[in-house]
Amino acid sequence: MMPFPEPRGDIRVQLAAVMDPKHPKRACFVVPEDAGQIPYVLNAFIETRAEGTLVTTREDWADAFYGWPTGQPVLFDRAMAKILGYPEAKDDVVKNCGGRPVANARAVQVWDADGWVVIEAFASPAGLQATQDELRQHIPPGGSMVVLTPIEAIGRRLLLREAGN
Repeated sequence: MMPFPEPRGDIRVQLAAVMDPKHPKRACFVVPEDAGQIPYVLNAFIETRAEGTLVTTREDWADAFYGWPTGQPVLFDRAMAKILGYPEAKDDVVKNCGGRPVANARAVQVWDADGWVVIEAFASPAGLQATQDELRQHIPPGGSMVVLTPIEAIGRRLLLREAGN
């Protein structure tokens, strides 16, 4: 489950949620290909490393992100799961899916009223309910929660990016 670039609308909505003090989202991770979509004027802590860029309102998280050792992807993914509020880290999802995340994992997405993704977390069958419970707090007025297969979630990203969204 490698990170795929996201549509502009998803990144815009995620960054807005991070900057909204009434919203529970406190951090957004942006893959290197999308780093150019991060506004320079955000009143946030922005740290970039090879894996991507973290935008957060928490200085301690930004400092920790920047200082994590390189070359330890499992530790990086576990730390990112905590910062982003995911009940399962990537390696746990894979393990709990019997090594077949494409077939067994699910992408839990919270959409705003316009269908842009506010937050997305992948979950194993064992972690699906906990993931839904955790992400439910991110549903904005008029928004919804959807559960997709990994193929559907990535396909959505690719189609929207191709359309220039």
